[in-house]
Amino acid sequence: MIKRRLISFFLKRRLSELRRFQNIHNGQACYIFGDGPSIKWVDFARFADKPAICCGMIPFHKDFHLLDVRYCSLVEPWLFCPDWLKKETYLKELNPMVGKYREVIRSNSDKSFFVNISNMFSLSGNNIVYVGDKLYEEGKTIDPDLSKFHLFGGSFHASLALAYHLGFKTVHMVGFDAWTLQPAKNKRWYEKGQGEEFTPTNFAYDYLNILKRHMDIYTIGFGGISKNIKSIDYEDFTGGIKPMYRENTELMEVDYLDALAKCKEYTIY
Repeated sequence: MIKRRLISFFLKRRLSELRRFQNIHNGQACYIFGDGPSIKWVDFARFADKPAICCGMIPFHKDFHLLDVRYCSLVEPWLFCPDWLKKETYLKELNPMVGKYREVIRSNSDKSFFVNISNMFSLSGNNIVYVGDKLYEEGKTIDPDLSKFHLFGGSFHASLALAYHLGFKTVHMVGFDAWTLQPAKNKRWYEKGQGEEFTPTNFAYDYLNILKRHMDIYTIGFGGISKNIKSIDYEDFTGGIKPMYRENTELMEVDYLDALAKCKEYTIY
């Protein structure tokens, strides 16, 4: 019993380090970049005017350096752990990518990387921040309606939870094709092709309606619409700049693509 309490205390202490990010961007605007296929059409140079949060493999993008990314979210549990702790086969297949991502973390010491607490003994560093399923804040009451959600259960929820915690007032989401745009598309920007249309069943209405009490949330796309947040056409947002398609081999170095190709879930070549 004492051992369990000590472990619980230690974990909560590590998770509570998230508090130091509370409201440090109070009232500001930001971008959030996801891994959707529409990223292939986006000129990152047009999105360098605001701080950014990114998800997934965006740090592998050749033009990543053009963005003002301050925060990176990769919240998959057990991702950085040894194989004997990984139950799912795809996590083991991602090991080559994980090795590359460790290099990215080391070479971007000025950025904060948010990872699941399950990776605590496998990944550490001054720019690593551990997350669980909720936010830890002081001097401010978190909207109680958020308590029913796993706030770091995936890239979409996690990036918005971070934006809320950081105090951003206006959020522009880019590359969240499966969550915010119609027609919705699956696949990812680092996979081959333009993505495939599908009929989504989760629009996160409840989650978004709570966050919209505190933030103005927009999605940027190409001629589509959005059912759950306000949509802005890419050309309107960029002042008439037309989107230009580039294939994954033009956007990511070969060694990164080769590492991702080891995972059967992805169609890289």
